[in-house]
Amino acid sequence: MSIQQLMLGVGAKKKTYMDDVFSTYLYTGDASTQTINNGINLSGEGGLVWAKKRGSAGNHMLTDTVRGNTKRIESSTADAETTANNVLNSFNSNGFTVGYEAPFNQSGETFTSWTFRKAPGFFDIVTYTGNGSNRTIAHSLGSIPGFYMIKRLDTGSNWLTFHRDYTTAEHYIVLNDPDSMVSESDVSQDTRPTSSVFSLGTDSKVNADGGTYVCYLFAG
Repeated sequence: MSIQQLMLGVGAKKKTYMDDVFSTYLYTGDASTQTINNGINLSGEGGLVWAKKRGSAGNHMLTDTVRGNTKRIESSTADAETTANNVLNSFNSNGFTVGYEAPFNQSGETFTSWTFRKAPGFFDIVTYTGNGSNRTIAHSLGSIPGFYMIKRLDTGSNWLTFHRDYTTAEHYIVLNDPDSMVSESDVSQDTRPTSSVFSLGTDSKVNADGGTYVCYLFAG
């Protein structure tokens, strides 16, 4: 066993190791269908693929199993979710397959990818529709999140990130913007997340009536 195989969920009947739920994988694009075998069971357990060009400028691309392989968002922009085929073609039992489109597989371009598998005590993905009122949203992380980030999908909107070490629960940092920390009470009701829910206020960036959202939650 490698030293990187850090055990998660101590005391569980089935031990889960870091190698089972997280991968950093480098590859070179070939503008064709290419299967990335990184050992992560995305088709069976679900998760997130986050990819970025290394050799030239390009946005960070995120695709997950909850929204579907044709849906992508960019952590480096405020753009709305887009739909495209032949970008990330499938989630597999040991990784994923990219299509021939440039964002994930430009010919001769070097890429890095980070894959996070859904697992209690590690990572969870939640999608929801806003209602414009104070509320809580359930998650399945099984522990109090150490960090989570929310992105509105149906229209352009900044990524909001929340960390347990921020001064108060109403503080957040915009992922796609260089500005300093912001404080708004109508984003999280100034309420820290629990092991089962996170709180939303009425701000349109996180809870506009009829808006659609994704939240990525990471354990502490």
